[in-house]
Amino acid sequence: MSKSAKTVYFFSFYLFLVGLELTFIPNFFTKTAQLPEAHEPYIRVVGILAIILGVYYYQSAKNELTPFLKTTIIGRLIYFLGAVGLVVTQIAPPLFIAFGVIDLLGAVWTWQTLKSEDKM
Repeated sequence: MSKSAKTVYFFSFYLFLVGLELTFIPNFFTKTAQLPEAHEPYIRVVGILAIILGVYYYQSAKNELTPFLKTTIIGRLIYFLGAVGLVVTQIAPPLFIAFGVIDLLGAVWTWQTLKSEDKM
């Protein structure tokens, strides 16, 4: 597996962990994120979607799907900007920026390795 594929491969496990947490113990997340307890199913739906994204990331990395690896950079940058936007507009607590930073760092890591492998 190439270095760039490994960056997405490792990120898939982050998505799996977040997805499992949101699906099965959502109030651990809400408490950590300083949000009210979740009683609606929506947070669990987001968890399931995170698991599905994790599957996509995992399979694309294992199969060296360079176009998908490149696309994850865009998606993770959008997530970072969205998290910052939610905090700036006071829709979400400042802790959300930390989740966005994880995505930003992952995007930069993938971009740098793709560039070093002359795949950009």
